[in-house]
Amino acid sequence: MAVYKNITGATANDILIKKGPKFSGNISKILIANVNTSNAVTITVDLHDGTNTFTLIKEVDIPVKSSLVLEDNVKFDSTVFNLRITVAGTSPNISVIIR
Repeated sequence: MAVYKNITGATANDILIKKGPKFSGNISKILIANVNTSNAVTITVDLHDGTNTFTLIKEVDIPVKSSLVLEDNVKFDSTVFNLRITVAGTSPNISVIIR
């Protein structure tokens, strides 16, 4: 199962995959594309169990019209963790694809 999400505007701890049995955390790749034509975006991706946060990437800048692909150590136990993203910048506009 793949997840496709567009995010426009700054967000804090937006859930990409919600904790629970519905979606397996057996993922192999996360693609984050900055589709903004004039501004870079800053991205943080983490796992959160309700109490603890484990950061995969923190405050990584993605330039205009560029993408970031995460494909190493992205599998997780989705019955324990939410996969979250925080987006910052001037008029951020990103697309996220998780497979």
